Amino acid sequence: AAGVATAVGRVAGLPLVSSAYEMASANYVATKETYPAIKAVCEVAETGVRAITSAAIVGARPILDQLEPQLAAANEYACRGLDRLEEQLPILQQPIEKVTTLCLIQGPVRRSKT
Repeated sequence: AAGVATAVGRVAGLPLVSSAYEMASANYVATKETYPAIKAVCEVAETGVRAITSAAIVGARPILDQLEPQLAAANEYACRGLDRLEEQLPILQQPIEKVTTLCLIQGPVRRSKT
């Protein structure tokens, strides 16, 4: 339904997740630009993934339409879980660069065994 937040969209929009994706993507592009042999292999793989994804979407559409009520319920449940997770882990609202810097300064986080 239009205007309904999806759990996947919300996770992708978290600063920690989106900044980590951007960093990984930039490194991927830089690696391809630096190493022509890797670029050629990656481009072949990317073409294959696009073709497979397109075919999967077309084939799955009728099944997804039938499962829409169950998917909506699962999404609602996942969004409630994500609400709790965001409350418990405020670090999710920080970009990866800040989290990395904090980890380097403070060291690893140790959990108490309670």
